[in-house]
Amino acid sequence: MLPAPPPDFRLVGVEPGPSLKSARKVKLVAAAVAFFVGLLAAFHLDWVTVGLALALSLGAVVIVQRSLGPVLGRERLSEARMSIVPWGVLVHDEPEPRVLHWGAVRQVSVACVHEMDHATPSTRWSVVKIRTERETLGGRAPGDVALERLEAHVDRYAAEAARPLSLDLDGSTDVELVFEPVVERLLGEARRLLRSGVLDERLALSPRSYRHPGSVPLPETRGVLTEVLRGGLAHRADPRALAALLAAELGESELLEELLSLTTSPHPLVAAIARASAFWLGGDVKRVGALDELSDFVPAADIGLLRAWLQEKAA
Repeated sequence: MLPAPPPDFRLVGVEPGPSLKSARKVKLVAAAVAFFVGLLAAFHLDWVTVGLALALSLGAVVIVQRSLGPVLGRERLSEARMSIVPWGVLVHDEPEPRVLHWGAVRQVSVACVHEMDHATPSTRWSVVKIRTERETLGGRAPGDVALERLEAHVDRYAAEAARPLSLDLDGSTDVELVFEPVVERLLGEARRLLRSGVLDERLALSPRSYRHPGSVPLPETRGVLTEVLRGGLAHRADPRALAALLAAELGESELLEELLSLTTSPHPLVAAIARASAFWLGGDVKRVGALDELSDFVPAADIGLLRAWLQEKAA
């Protein structure tokens, strides 16, 4: 099974719309004010004046309705302020954000409200709905939102994010059943594999010298790691995080682009390790993204270990 195309967004924020009751009140007040202003502006009442006042009232209602945007209260859903990120949804309806992993999301749908601008169609609003097993959450955002991949692949993202990480490049050993936190075990295993020479043949590594332990990557090394980083998820455990750490430890800076493609992986630990590995190889934070962005989806201990690893590189 090939990985689904990773999410092509960093953050999409949506907000609740006005309630149906408040929207009706605002439009009623706007119509009444416009109507009476039209009447008062005239010196005497006649049918023309009344007609102009009614037209003014109708125009005011249209303008107010356009400024209010779509009202979600007509549908059976819970409106909430939400932050949609590559690893799930943060629902800001409580003192602390409620975290929805992709495994809890059944469907994502986006409906666009269009308008014509000088004969050119454009998207004025996007209405986003997140359906879980127990509820449907809704919100809206001005303009267009880049959620097409999420709409099409949310089920595949959930399956990918649920996969345990592997302690080998074949996906045969489940790290999460062996040790916690995960990053400590993965990093230790990556270094052990390089020191022991277990991967020398597979990765085409050449020994430095008998006086200097360790290995030097050859051109073939890059091809093997690229295959794993891009590769299919044919096994139960995901080997891409281990491959990212190996690439960093070997100093394979030419694999930076491959690591960047994993920084928005639906699997939060794969994304976090790919980001740290990209930083290790000289990646810029504007392209890589900060580790703090994953703090709601990755245990604090793992984030701390990745930071300590990067400080070790800086030292």
